[in-house]
Amino acid sequence: MKSRGLIIGMTIIIIAVLAFFLFSRADYHGKIGDLTESKFILYPLEINPEYEHFTPKVHFSNFTKITGEINNMRSLQEGQEVKIWTVEKQGKIVAKKIKVMKDS
Repeated sequence: MKSRGLIIGMTIIIIAVLAFFLFSRADYHGKIGDLTESKFILYPLEINPEYEHFTPKVHFSNFTKITGEINNMRSLQEGQEVKIWTVEKQGKIVAKKIKVMKDS
């Protein structure tokens, strides 16, 4: 009986840990380009000339949380490596959180 409870407990812990890592992954990872006051284009970290890359236009606002190497929107610069968590609003990709991994 004890071993059965231990197996069930371990299974629940493993599922919880896997779910945490699955849901905490960033939606996008790349470099900031074509930065304006409220949006930028996210470019891939490495460009393969044989592949057509998806370069989303990412919108942000005062409600976007900025973390990592910087902590405010005024410090966002082209060329910074970022991870982005997003939502879709009115057909636009809107950043909920931007984590700056490497400053340009």
